Amino acid sequence: MPSDERDIGRARMQMHDILRDINRETIHDLVPNVSVAELTPYFQLVAKARGMYIKRLIELAHGAKGLPSDEQVRELNLLRRSYDELIHGAQMIETAIERGYIDVDKK
Repeated sequence: MPSDERDIGRARMQMHDILRDINRETIHDLVPNVSVAELTPYFQLVAKARGMYIKRLIELAHGAKGLPSDEQVRELNLLRRSYDELIHGAQMIETAIERGYIDVDKK
């Protein structure tokens, strides 16, 4: 591997280490630790949002005489965006825990 590529590789590794340390310090200061019990209501919220979206889709399909109205599409869009936002948050929590930014109490 040429010297330039090794230098770039080293610099990338250093940046990765710095970013990991900054994330750990910053996030851990804000959320030092959580327990599974503390996360459970959040994951229940995600499941409820998913269920509400699916329920509304099924209701629309059963009552459909054509395509959904603009209002129904807006309602679905809001339900889906709510679910998407909550699931994205769940993924962020999972990633933060996996990377050691947040400690998990075993309680």
